[in-house]
Amino acid sequence: MRSSGLRVRRFSSAAQERAFRWDYARRFSGQRRLAIAIFTALWVVFSIRDFPRLNVLDPAHLHHNELILLRVAGAIGMTIPVLFWTPRALDERWAVGLLSVWTISCWFTTLRMLQFYPGDLGWREVYPVLMLCLFVIFMAFRLRVITAAWLIGICVVSYLIMLYFKPVGGSVELRMESVAAHATMVPLMSIVGVLLSIPLERAARREFMYRRTLRAAKARVEAASRAVNEQNRRMQELVKEKERFFSSAYHDIQQPLAAINLFIRSARTRIRDGYAVDRELDVIEETASDILEMFKDIQDYSELGSYVPHLVPVDTHGLLTEVFEQYRETARLRGIDLRIAGRRRYPPSIETDRSLFKRSVSNLVSNAIKNTSSGGVVLGWVQLNERLRVDVWDTGIGIAPAHRDAIFSEYYQINNPGRDRSKGLGLGLSIVQRAIHILPGHSMSFASVEGRGSRFSLYATVSASTPCVGAHAQNGDVYTPDLTGTFMLLCDDEPTVLEGLRRLFSSAGALVYAAESMAGFEAILADDSRIPDLIVADIRLRDGATGKDVADQIRRHFAWAGVIPVAFITGELLSDHVLRDFPEPFVLLRKSSAPKDLLAEISRYVTAQRKMKLDLANDQ
Repeated sequence: MRSSGLRVRRFSSAAQERAFRWDYARRFSGQRRLAIAIFTALWVVFSIRDFPRLNVLDPAHLHHNELILLRVAGAIGMTIPVLFWTPRALDERWAVGLLSVWTISCWFTTLRMLQFYPGDLGWREVYPVLMLCLFVIFMAFRLRVITAAWLIGICVVSYLIMLYFKPVGGSVELRMESVAAHATMVPLMSIVGVLLSIPLERAARREFMYRRTLRAAKARVEAASRAVNEQNRRMQELVKEKERFFSSAYHDIQQPLAAINLFIRSARTRIRDGYAVDRELDVIEETASDILEMFKDIQDYSELGSYVPHLVPVDTHGLLTEVFEQYRETARLRGIDLRIAGRRRYPPSIETDRSLFKRSVSNLVSNAIKNTSSGGVVLGWVQLNERLRVDVWDTGIGIAPAHRDAIFSEYYQINNPGRDRSKGLGLGLSIVQRAIHILPGHSMSFASVEGRGSRFSLYATVSASTPCVGAHAQNGDVYTPDLTGTFMLLCDDEPTVLEGLRRLFSSAGALVYAAESMAGFEAILADDSRIPDLIVADIRLRDGATGKDVADQIRRHFAWAGVIPVAFITGELLSDHVLRDFPEPFVLLRKSSAPKDLLAEISRYVTAQRKMKLDLANDQ
């Protein structure tokens, strides 16, 4: 046998070693308790059996009273571990202590009895008890190797000392033979016992690791199962949520589409009869605007998933003024008094993403106006040390306690059972919550009294820097789109949308060449008399083609004239990442934008590109 097979390695981790000892004591606690109880009972039975035999023994060589006391003392010593075998014995140290008390009590009592018995009677009557004691220690107690080694070492050494100082037996020759035989037998059996305990403990350690690994694997499986169940539950909730959304969205979109069809029919009838159709056109435009607002909410909510905030110092007063101007007319038409709380000084600037924070404040103001039937909405602010709190107060319907945990859920609306399309799809507060969540150092709170109104508050860090005055400072000004002299190539595979965009850009003075695919531009590419100032293309076209392919091919055709700016326009929920491999300059616009906003964005983009080219030419 190799020496490595005789070693019992402790676990490298002290915590793991403690866990093994606790597990070892727990596993064999019942066996150990049963063993000491059975062998203690056997000791008592054999002691009772020996009492009648004392009379037949030679009284000259046997001290009857001392032997009886020795039997009783041994029984008491072995009974103590049985009585003290409590749940505390699940501690290996405590269990080993009790087993050691039992072993020493039995062993030393037996050694003393061996000296009391005359002649060879001790070897015949008492010596087997020593062998039985060794068997109990090694097989029944399931001691660990180190414990068995030192405990049996004490027993063997004490046995040899006893034989050396007071040999047992009759005649000198017989006594010497007995000493030689038994002095060899007990140590050999002890060595064999220790060797047997080594594989037992090694097996126990392997089983401990196996069960520990199995428990860990089961725990991982259970955790994975819980995660899968939780994922399934969320997916079911998501499916239900989407079903509810599509049901609501279908209703909300069908209503304005039906109204548009009705008023178009009415307008045609009135035109045929020679009447003005201004009212019908106003209703159609307003209804179409409602549909665009619905899809804009969906677009905003989708874009937040990939939005990367850009924190800069922002003029809070200018931002709040822009929001106020944005909704002042809407509030007036609904009979709502919208105002900014009066202060002696302007609010301090804050460190935030201007676009995202403005969208959040705008959504809160819009939501307040939609849910206020009378009274007013107040836009205010309070400085709290290094933080600024922007408040939106309203005198609306308030929020009942039952709805307060759900108002930030997607598509959730209070007091809109008829799905009034003017109240949107129920994404406003969800957008605010997601926006504030991705803005570092921002938070939100709200308080409400049912029937009396609500206050929503946004918190941002006060900026130590002065905000830059730039394009955002002019957002409140009236901007008049001007595309005079701009030559653009327009590509969209939807004929009605293509014609609508052509008319929209032409109304601002642009010269537009429109086509539904790349094949439609072959004539213009054959004539290099004029280089396009802008390419406007839908991202997804028919037959697997894309707007990127069209723009890239046109750019390569006019490569000698420099890089042509591109404006991609899409009706899908796509982020800028879809264009990350496309060379700049380009901009991504949405078909869901209102026509005036789309025209303004195109006009600003063209102006910025012209200015950039002019600056570059001057530098050269």
